[in-house]
Amino acid sequence: MLGILVAVIVGAWAALGQQVVDQSGREVSLPEAVTRVASVYGVATPYFYAFGAADLLVGARYLGLPDSPVGVSVMRRIDPNFELKAFPGEVGLETILALQANLVLLGPRHRELGAQLGDVGIASVVYAPETPQLIKEAIFLTGKLLGREDHARELWAFWETILQAAEKTAEALVLEARPRVMFVGTNPLRVPGKEMYQTHLIALAGGTSVSRELPGSWQNVSPEQILLWDPEVIVIAPYGPVQPETFASDPVFSSVTAVRTGRVFKMPQILFSWDTPIPESALGILWLAELHHPGRIGLDLVEMISTFYRGFYGVDLAEEEVNVVRRFP
Repeated sequence: MLGILVAVIVGAWAALGQQVVDQSGREVSLPEAVTRVASVYGVATPYFYAFGAADLLVGARYLGLPDSPVGVSVMRRIDPNFELKAFPGEVGLETILALQANLVLLGPRHRELGAQLGDVGIASVVYAPETPQLIKEAIFLTGKLLGREDHARELWAFWETILQAAEKTAEALVLEARPRVMFVGTNPLRVPGKEMYQTHLIALAGGTSVSRELPGSWQNVSPEQILLWDPEVIVIAPYGPVQPETFASDPVFSSVTAVRTGRVFKMPQILFSWDTPIPESALGILWLAELHHPGRIGLDLVEMISTFYRGFYGVDLAEEEVNVVRRFP
């Protein structure tokens, strides 16, 4: 009897496939074959696209995907069905069951959904990348999920090329050469705290975030605080309505150094947002480094963009698509 029970357990274990540890520290038993994936966390979705796994996605959140003709055109070439897969809002268990997903990608705040999925025997993994090191972990986690660890190594090698060049550039700078940078989100008074990825981006690119001492994530600050910080550069997130003209046309900010010197920029975007902790955000590091210290990093931005899109998204960008980021100061 004991032998039969052991055999049943071993058989069930084999059907589940390998085990992985996700970014919440949970040990997860994967299905024997990952065939239908639902991503309810917009940050997790680009990882599967960067592994050429669009065909496995049956539903997804698309964080920061622009409504621009360029972004939509590129996305349709990568995944012609992405608009049919897009979740309009928060996703519950019933939606996952209807899609017959056998793996679900979650974020840190999806604890309750993760428990519900466990109750019905659907595997789920949590993505929580908020630093370059955690992005590396997320890349290799994706490689394990898909059985494509060679691809994960190639993707991280691309990242290391940019990180090493940025680090070398930063080491050559004295503290005074690092500009004071304010990153702005969906309104001109919304800035990232020390836990946010945008703060890491600025530091990696050879700048100093003026909001780096603020606790937590996104914070709303007063105009007076911005005047006290007096940033030398203002960088606006690709998403949201804030534009450089928002600051230039507001007399409250007229004395801010970045505004007086015309150093207020909207971060470019082709597909996903470069200020979010996703594989494509390596290009955001490079763009910021070129913005702060033109020509010093020694890598060609347009060439690296083309290399990433061809090698990891599987598309060649047309000249007019690359021109979205050629509007460089």
